[in-house]
Amino acid sequence: MEESFNHVETVIDQFLAQFDPNRYLFLDVLYRFEEEDLEPIISALEHCKLPKRYTSYIDVLHEKFANKVDLNASDLFLYTDNEIYIKRYFQVTLPENCTDRRACGIPLETLASYKKQFFPNDEHKERLIALLPFAIESTLNIKKINPMEFKNLFIPTFVNLADIVVIESSELEDLRSIRGLSYFILREVFEDMMMLIAENILLHFSNQEKKAIDFLSHFGIHETIDAKGNRYKPNPILDESKRAWNMTTIRSTMIQFKKSKQTLYDRRNDIAIIKKKLDHHRSESKEISQQIKKEHENLKEIEEKVEQTRLTLEKLEATDAKEVKFLENGEEKNFDRRSLVAQLYRKEESLLNQKTKLQKSRKELELTLSNKQKEIYVWERRFSETEKSLVILESQGHPIDGQYERIRRALAKTLSQR
Repeated sequence: MEESFNHVETVIDQFLAQFDPNRYLFLDVLYRFEEEDLEPIISALEHCKLPKRYTSYIDVLHEKFANKVDLNASDLFLYTDNEIYIKRYFQVTLPENCTDRRACGIPLETLASYKKQFFPNDEHKERLIALLPFAIESTLNIKKINPMEFKNLFIPTFVNLADIVVIESSELEDLRSIRGLSYFILREVFEDMMMLIAENILLHFSNQEKKAIDFLSHFGIHETIDAKGNRYKPNPILDESKRAWNMTTIRSTMIQFKKSKQTLYDRRNDIAIIKKKLDHHRSESKEISQQIKKEHENLKEIEEKVEQTRLTLEKLEATDAKEVKFLENGEEKNFDRRSLVAQLYRKEESLLNQKTKLQKSRKELELTLSNKQKEIYVWERRFSETEKSLVILESQGHPIDGQYERIRRALAKTLSQR
């Protein structure tokens, strides 16, 4: 049953009044909660209709925790699949003789040894890339921020993400060492992270989402003013050859790019459908083969019984005794010879009828199997042809792919300029 937001908000406030977040605090800068730690309020929010100012219940949690632990704009609230992080952005006091601020005054050899010790297989890259989409949905969500706000937020957000990875994965406790290592590993992944952000913005832009269109419209060769009256100096999206990409060209490129990706998606979907159909036919073929094998065994058993009955009848017809001994159900009994002969003839006729039916059934199954194998051949050929066409599509790519990549790189570079 849906509850009112006012009631749910009261539940949240009461819960947080009794909740001690410091139990989940690491090194005074990182809070980490499991969903079950906040289950009462998450459950209440999931069954509540939210006011329009919230895009999801995560925004409500962010707002409430921001008040609870006094967060500022540079701090990070991150709701992942299983955990909730609150990361305070901390300043580092550098030594007076510091020559490399990016290393926080720590020798690069030391930072390299830390990286080798705590991330021997470059695990930091995978972890940062895994966390980034959650930041894109929250702090760096272009539906909530404008380019100016993005410019102020993306570096603190990246640094907070790197701090989370370092704190979780290392044994470092000195904040300067943590920040130095965060900067060190972030430099290796920075470009990839910006490319993913650019990709996300272009995706929303290609879907004709107003917020994405408004966001990108600020990057042009002329000064722009947003709805709040903020002025933006000319900041064109320039690629490596200094070509400026305007909204019209980007829109045209994205339409073609989406079509090319849709073609790939359709081809992969075709392969999945064909494979499912092929697997179904193969399964049916296997079942038919098993049925034929069973019918063959039954037919062999009937033929043996017919042969045994025929031999018994020949022996009975070779004698003129009135009574004969006959084994029935494992027990030897005396039978009237003529009555027994008549009984065995009836049994033989019944067995021959069964044999005829089994032979007919087996032939029908063999025909069905033959047709099924022809179907399998057709579907195998179709699968092979479709798979080959997909390989060609993927290897050759689409002419528009190169242009899309130039735009994506150009946007990533433009976004990273501060």
